[in-house]
Amino acid sequence: MAARRIGFWLSITFLFVSCLYDLISCPHSKVEESFQLQATHDLYYHGISPALQRHTLSGWEMKMIQLFHMTIYIVPRTFAGPIILSFLSRFILLPCILLNIEVDPNFVQFLARFCLMLFNVFGWVRLALVVDRIPGILSSSSTSSSPFNITTGSWLLLITASQFHIPFYSSRMLPNTFALSIVLQSYAYWIQNRIKPAATLLVIGTVIFRCDLLLLLGSMGMSWLFHRQISIPTALKIGILTGIVSLILTVPIDSLLWQRIVWPEGEVLYFNTVLGKSKEYGLSPWHWYFTTALPKAMLFTLLLVPLSIFRIAEVLVAMEQRWRDPKINEDNHNNDNNRAVNGSNWLPVSTSMLVDTQWSRFILPIFGFVGLYSFLGHKEMRFIFPALPILNLGAAVGLSKLARLAFPSPLYNKDKGYVVSFIARFGFGCGLLCLILTLCGSLAFVAVSKSNYSGGDALRELSLHVQNVASSASSNDDDVSKNNLSPIYVHVDVAAAMSGVSLFGQRAAAQTVTSPSIEWKFSKDGYEEGMSVGQDDGYEQFTHLLSEDPNISPSIFNVIHTQQGKPRLSLRERKIVTEDTIFILERRNWT
Repeated sequence: MAARRIGFWLSITFLFVSCLYDLISCPHSKVEESFQLQATHDLYYHGISPALQRHTLSGWEMKMIQLFHMTIYIVPRTFAGPIILSFLSRFILLPCILLNIEVDPNFVQFLARFCLMLFNVFGWVRLALVVDRIPGILSSSSTSSSPFNITTGSWLLLITASQFHIPFYSSRMLPNTFALSIVLQSYAYWIQNRIKPAATLLVIGTVIFRCDLLLLLGSMGMSWLFHRQISIPTALKIGILTGIVSLILTVPIDSLLWQRIVWPEGEVLYFNTVLGKSKEYGLSPWHWYFTTALPKAMLFTLLLVPLSIFRIAEVLVAMEQRWRDPKINEDNHNNDNNRAVNGSNWLPVSTSMLVDTQWSRFILPIFGFVGLYSFLGHKEMRFIFPALPILNLGAAVGLSKLARLAFPSPLYNKDKGYVVSFIARFGFGCGLLCLILTLCGSLAFVAVSKSNYSGGDALRELSLHVQNVASSASSNDDDVSKNNLSPIYVHVDVAAAMSGVSLFGQRAAAQTVTSPSIEWKFSKDGYEEGMSVGQDDGYEQFTHLLSEDPNISPSIFNVIHTQQGKPRLSLRERKIVTEDTIFILERRNWT
């Protein structure tokens, strides 16, 4: 028992470290996360008071407050997630706020994302705990002589930590990530056979964070009705009441902050489904989720999922036992056909028992969810994040089965009708190899992703450059303002804004430690306000440009730094290949 407890805590640590490593390695954000991140910034630094005073503030005051979220988005998103993260961040940093200690905005961004990561890690840990408490799961692990002595829940955490997408996106402010933290709790209740709270949480996630969870709710709901776990009247009651309460709690605050009556996910559903606008962002073949997305998300651990649905390993081991020891065949004719050869419920004597109903009733509805989503033309990996917890559980069950078959209890030795299975041990070794190869692939993905945020990296380089110039001016006892260093007016083009430039990064750049007198201003014309700067002479007002075009007004600007981006892994060259992506241009007479 102590060894299993230690193993479980080690698996939790591995998942936590994996998520934290990805957070630290890739601190910037991309355009998909933009709204939630910018809204968290606004709510942390300004609260909701600007929205309350919006009609009494001048245009310049609103511009200074930078309510970024109100200006650029085609469809609105809820503020529920950013409100929670900004509140937690302010609560944690309350001593600094009370003592008027300035906190690095980059750290505030890290802290907010860290809080989101903890929500998701907690969801995974709770799901693993629930799995280990299923009757027959923990007890069967205690009968194994495996040197690993790992429970199914521990395998679930290890498999999840070895993958790329779940740890990487666990801290990213996507609506999908917020919804996943709720889905994990719903799955835990589902496995406990507590259908009402499971359904309630799914409705909350659907109404507030992701309307596409309606497909998951429909797939799981059909399973619940089929297995008589819930009645239609009860399901309707839960759906209607929970939906109404969710709307009452969120629509007023969303309407206040968006300055109009709005149910965000309702508009998203109308925009993408009724109007069919999602197809404008690209179409993929119907089989893309099954042939590309799931294999990429789970890598080699996907091969373990069928072992949880079908008793393939058990039947093969049973056949091996009977072939190697004919006496087992004679003994089995005198025993109940449902009794396993090794005394556990993992090894069926009858080869007709091919389907593991204990787990197939969880996994098949998830494949149904992915199948339903496949009818929508526009497809992205993050859309099927809700499928990964149960599929990872299937992989964990498969690996756990192999471990129990490869290392049976010493109580069931050769004299009691069991011989060591070479098939089981070979299969278990292959399962561990799948885990290791998946981890190696995930590390490669993280290494590639580090160079995928060229806009954020370019802004950081510009900040360091300005600090160096200001430090040099200060060392010569020059007045910074007299050297035309202030104000610094930076134009951020679309490519830079979409690849890591955020309000947190802009605020961090403005907090120049070496020369606090330097004033920073940023413009995202063409991205934030739907405007264009104009002809080349329109750039004269700026001191610096973050642009994907290095040839803007060459008579006025010169390139001082080239930021690499658009990374790809070249197997032939055995290295990560990048391109010149974002250029930092500086006005020639700036200093």
